[in-house]
Amino acid sequence: MVRLVVMAAGQATRMGRDKLALPYINTTVLGHVINTILEGVMLQQTLSLSLSQGLSQELSQARDLVQDLLPRITPPKRLIEIHVVTRRPPEDYLTQDTLRFFLEMGGDWFQVPQAIPLSETLRIGLRDLQETTLMVGFLPGDQVGITAQGLAGCFEQALREAPDFLVPVSQTGVGSPVFFHRRYVSELRELQGEEGGRKVLYRYPERWTRQRVKDTFLQDVDTPEEYQAWMDYIQKRD
Repeated sequence: MVRLVVMAAGQATRMGRDKLALPYINTTVLGHVINTILEGVMLQQTLSLSLSQGLSQELSQARDLVQDLLPRITPPKRLIEIHVVTRRPPEDYLTQDTLRFFLEMGGDWFQVPQAIPLSETLRIGLRDLQETTLMVGFLPGDQVGITAQGLAGCFEQALREAPDFLVPVSQTGVGSPVFFHRRYVSELRELQGEEGGRKVLYRYPERWTRQRVKDTFLQDVDTPEEYQAWMDYIQKRD
């Protein structure tokens, strides 16, 4: 199994407000991220089933199928866990349909009373790991550039190969979600303050398995200017 931890309980204040609750089309920033993760999980399962049956299917066609089925599909046996660590209840971020499907998929929502350091978010995300969970990934809650296709590729490789580290890489650099093999969990739990998983990741650059993604996949929104620029971009794109 693979666990994906969505980190949404940080101490960043550059926005002057909760950036994860900012509007994003028909939801919020965090709502968009969660919805894309759910699509990615279902897309990975669709592609895995297609491959096992010897079928060929374009990613775009598979994603369209997932979007059509998402509201009414019966979740299969879980191979991917979704854990969200945040300061507010899910109703503040998610639409009713997204929340319903998140719960049906076995998603776990951990609400903390106040902003916490990054290392503490990681420790919460690492709680109660099952023995069958071999990989744990960490994704910032404001990474609006993620796509279902890109996540499905990460999930599939993590499940199939369980490398030491699975690292999304674009032409502009390294990004998230980085997946860590469970053998590194003890090192992750020892991090302090605002230390993140990259401190562990960069101890072992020779052990990386790289997953190619588009540059936009790594886009997050740290400032009002970045948020507005991204909203302008997606409106022109769509």
